[in-house]
Amino acid sequence: MKASRSNALLAQRANLPLSGQVRGIITVVQEDRFRMEDAQGHGFLFILGRRAGSSLGDLHRWSGGQVPVTVQYEGPPDLGAVAVRVQARAVRHE
Repeated sequence: MKASRSNALLAQRANLPLSGQVRGIITVVQEDRFRMEDAQGHGFLFILGRRAGSSLGDLHRWSGGQVPVTVQYEGPPDLGAVAVRVQARAVRHE
């Protein structure tokens, strides 16, 4: 209960919602965690959820190829939110 309240205060202080969706590039993959950066250069830390629809192999491949991804998360994204869905975004070729 106390941890939940402190997480809510941290997320509120950082002006980040406790759940939502972000888009960006995966910059680091380590064990079941990954870091991504959005188009504005903000970094987010996630833990890959068991039912996220993607594997660690996918994350490594997308990270190495600078593939844009969309992450749906729950929890404070600056402290290791759970990524409940991770999907590669289609890249337009012009």
